[in-house]
Amino acid sequence: MANLLEVRNLRVWFPIRRLFKEPLFVRAVDGVSFDLRRGETLAIVGESGCGKTTLGKACLRLVEPTSGSILYDGRDITSIPDKELKWYRREAQIIYQDPFSSLNPFFTVYKILEEPLIVNEVGDDRSELVYKALEDVKL
Repeated sequence: MANLLEVRNLRVWFPIRRLFKEPLFVRAVDGVSFDLRRGETLAIVGESGCGKTTLGKACLRLVEPTSGSILYDGRDITSIPDKELKWYRREAQIIYQDPFSSLNPFFTVYKILEEPLIVNEVGDDRSELVYKALEDVKL
């Protein structure tokens, strides 16, 4: 089975500007590589502050990688202009370790499922799609 996502030697470095000196860098992600096959789920685990969130954001191009490559279904995501990434962000997702960052406890299940459809401008059949998803998982 071919890889759906291939990340190679990914780096995300943030410069620390210093007055009249060479900049230093925070190496948030430094040389990470992994493959993900279609249908697999990947968990990124580690200590607080080790770069998990930055890695996820870089894989979605919410943070620009300093170097490395990200191939999604054979297509190099790092070379695609920002305005053309909407299709990719519809295909990929991140669920953060803090459930309150992912799910609003004041929203109904319906509203939580409807939110990405609104963000991605899915048309008039949103309600039908939400109820179908609920039915699929027996809710």
